[in-house]
Amino acid sequence: MPKLHLPSNINIITKFEFINLGLMLLLLNFALDQPSSSQYLVSALLLSHIGFFLLWQPALNASRQIHLKTLLPIVIITSSLYLLLGDLFIAIWIILLIGLTSGSALVNGLQRSLYALAAVILFLQLSLILTPRLFNLEVLDSELEQIIMYTLIAACVFIILWPGKKNRAIKIDYLHSLLISFGLFSFYITSILISYTSKIHYLQSLLITALSIAILFILLSIIWLPRHGIAGIGQIWEQHILNIGNPFENWVKQTSLLGQNNKITPDLFLENSIAQLLTLSWVGGIHWKDKKHNHLYGEKTRQQTLFEDNNIQMVLYSYVPMGTALKIHAQLLMHLMSYFYNSKLREISLKNQTHLKAVYETGSKLTHDIKNILQSLQALTGVVQSAENPAESQQLIGKQLPILTQRLQNTLDKLQAKTDTGRSFKTMDIWWTELQSRYHGRDIRFEGTTVAEVSIDIDVFDTVLENLLENARSKRQVHPDTEIIASIKAENNQVIIKVCDNGDPVPSSKTELLFKQILPSQSGYGIGLYQSAQLAERNGYKLELVNNDPARVCFQLSPMAD
Repeated sequence: MPKLHLPSNINIITKFEFINLGLMLLLLNFALDQPSSSQYLVSALLLSHIGFFLLWQPALNASRQIHLKTLLPIVIITSSLYLLLGDLFIAIWIILLIGLTSGSALVNGLQRSLYALAAVILFLQLSLILTPRLFNLEVLDSELEQIIMYTLIAACVFIILWPGKKNRAIKIDYLHSLLISFGLFSFYITSILISYTSKIHYLQSLLITALSIAILFILLSIIWLPRHGIAGIGQIWEQHILNIGNPFENWVKQTSLLGQNNKITPDLFLENSIAQLLTLSWVGGIHWKDKKHNHLYGEKTRQQTLFEDNNIQMVLYSYVPMGTALKIHAQLLMHLMSYFYNSKLREISLKNQTHLKAVYETGSKLTHDIKNILQSLQALTGVVQSAENPAESQQLIGKQLPILTQRLQNTLDKLQAKTDTGRSFKTMDIWWTELQSRYHGRDIRFEGTTVAEVSIDIDVFDTVLENLLENARSKRQVHPDTEIIASIKAENNQVIIKVCDNGDPVPSSKTELLFKQILPSQSGYGIGLYQSAQLAERNGYKLELVNNDPARVCFQLSPMAD
């Protein structure tokens, strides 16, 4: 059976959602404006109207293809009903359309306004144009009827050309739509019956019916909210809200897939899961606040609800007031997102601990190697002391010492993990002089002035500065002319040190995670910076990358702000 292929991207359909709606209303308006003698033209306009309805109606978004065996029965049934019932079928059809356009229960303000305008257009077509023709009523003169017709055409064009539409699929509450259609049908029949039985003008009966329904709604609003321990109608009505076009299963599936991805970071998981949550038509925005984040995703609305979970505060902004049922629904969504986010944080923490455990085990092995080297040195010393020929001792030392030196150097190169053995202090000027002595002849420029009265924690500063300087010196393996500058200054009796070089910057893919977790690296930005940052943080300092431009890369060690 042939198929009508729709665009594979559903967003293309939703992009023309209001264009299809406006054209559907415009063609219906033209069909109602035609005289009864132009039956073929009216049929053609109504057939085109049905075509645009098929493009607009919400059930189409669930399918990408339309079978002709599905389309043909729709055309045959609608054509047969129109031939049998004529204008009565059009009246029933307009009542159903008003129910569909009014059944968008969970949409934002702009969409709600456009659908409300569409419902008003359909109601005016039904009450002022079709009804007088159907029941032979004298309601409006021809000039006023033409003015109303042109006004309705302008309103349809306004819906088609309105530029501020969002590309979001419509969400229809079909129970809501059926209730509205039934209520409008009752209102429609009641107005006509009052007009015939009371022998009054149709517009007067329409007004009487509208006022009666308005009074009924006022009474209904009084008993809508719970009062004096009695559950209001609003709570009963809200129980079906979980079934109103909310793709809950789809969101849970997407979030769980993100949570199973071991390569995704917690921040990226949070952004993607919130982006998926914002596709729900009743969600306007989410404000997420924890120890690391304080950010608004989406937009603020008048309706907001606060959720708290594991020291995380989440404010959900919705387009509709959230009652008990919808609040429970939203709380479940927030709890799931918080759970997956904390799981990603624990996963990284466990990964770092596992890595550190491996490093410490490696350190233990290397300590054993150093012990073996020391035993070799002791043995060599014993041989030299007991030897009677100095020439033979010197020859033995000349052969063994380079080998032992190379073994010791290889072992020390592998021993990357620093051990924190306690805190010790030196004055700022003495420590700075000793640091320059250790790096004498290594082509490093030292700048800045020191203050003799200021003391520093040498355990922290030695570990961090040696790591920064060695990372900078490692760049000379690729660019031998790399310049390295270490500067020091004191502000409010606090020491600030900066190490800069003109080598390549840190890759942008690593800057966000540089001090937060252990990164695999071959260029000197691996475990060293992570351990240095952790050591600095434990002792009241912070290590940060303050400049990462080409030809100027600067790391800074400074006290934490109070």
